[in-house]
Amino acid sequence: MDSRRRSFLAAAGSVAAGAVAGCPGFLDSDTGQNGNNTTGTAVEGASIQIPETVESTYPQYQYDAANTGTVPDVSGPTGAITSLFEFGQSGFVPGHRMGSPSLRDGRLYLTEGRIDGDGTRETFVYALDAVDGTRQWAKMYRGTNGAGPTAVTGGNVLATVGDTLVGLDADTGTERWTFDRPVRSGVTVDDDTVYAVGTGDGGPNLYALSAADGALSWGAPVDADAEPVTPAAAGDTVYAGGNSLQAFDATTGETVWSADHGVTTPATVAGDRVVVGSGTAVRAFDRNDGTELWSSEVETYGNQESPAVTDPPAVTDDTIYAVADRGLTALSLTGGQHRYTVEMGIEGTPVIADGFIYLFGVGQLSCRAADDGSTEWTYGTRQRNSARGAAPVIGDNVAFFPAERLYAIAG
Repeated sequence: MDSRRRSFLAAAGSVAAGAVAGCPGFLDSDTGQNGNNTTGTAVEGASIQIPETVESTYPQYQYDAANTGTVPDVSGPTGAITSLFEFGQSGFVPGHRMGSPSLRDGRLYLTEGRIDGDGTRETFVYALDAVDGTRQWAKMYRGTNGAGPTAVTGGNVLATVGDTLVGLDADTGTERWTFDRPVRSGVTVDDDTVYAVGTGDGGPNLYALSAADGALSWGAPVDADAEPVTPAAAGDTVYAGGNSLQAFDATTGETVWSADHGVTTPATVAGDRVVVGSGTAVRAFDRNDGTELWSSEVETYGNQESPAVTDPPAVTDDTIYAVADRGLTALSLTGGQHRYTVEMGIEGTPVIADGFIYLFGVGQLSCRAADDGSTEWTYGTRQRNSARGAAPVIGDNVAFFPAERLYAIAG
């Protein structure tokens, strides 16, 4: 057994309860001031290194343009853990949520949507110090409490604010550009190009635009009646969809192929395959011509009448990790064979770093071993709402979870 896991198990049951009881601090997003900003004691006697800075980069939702959810060359918090900080309004606030963050140069970028006591809807875009949560800058937008994911590239922070995509200066928060079409998906950044699905031009369209100034390169129709999924990009192709899975030429926007299967998660590109959640199944397609290679039903636990894979899976070189109906299923990438299924009691978007899976659901943050799904640690929160669509961010020995508040965990 790994020594990091032994140190955790030796303090049986003390992490979730102890970390909460240890009064982890928070930053009040109304004032931006420290509020009892102390680190909780998760495991008595354990040696936990609090980082002086976080140098690793996590540029966008699900880490990369291919939406793999796998972070290379980084170890997240395992074994004994502690709270670095919490950020956001304290207590249960209906209509309040955080968007998926991005990380670069020791700063965390994220959105916060909220409804004030008088009914005013606001969305904030923040830059925070990744170690102590100190607010570096804030940009406020009124009229919406929609908080989407951020991405950081080339000195720009890209944020979805309600149905608006904006580009902000990463150092100051100054708005550089705004995209003039409503956006209905998350954003994907590949080199200097941003891909997002919007509702302008007569229906759902996949748009390609410049990350530097928001200039539109092309738009192409997307087959999606309901919410379109966040695009994935790899090589010279972009993948999107809803009613079907579509592949588009990244330079021209022309359709390369289309597969007639409903898509319920963003696509993930892994090697020569494209993987999607499709109802209660995970499907894999040949990325070059759209041929379906296999389909595998995901184990569920009877908690929903029509469970579906709606959180994007994480994919490594040989394994797919999919979540549905409070269960985690590991499948072979090559043939879709089941490797294991465990009941977690929560749902969430998995992210993998150094052999461990990080995810969160209502009331709980969780770290699990990727090889068998066993629990490494859990951390109780005050979160009451589903965090569907939001994903954790993993840095060097730290993890950030955007729920009703932002939770920062070190280990």
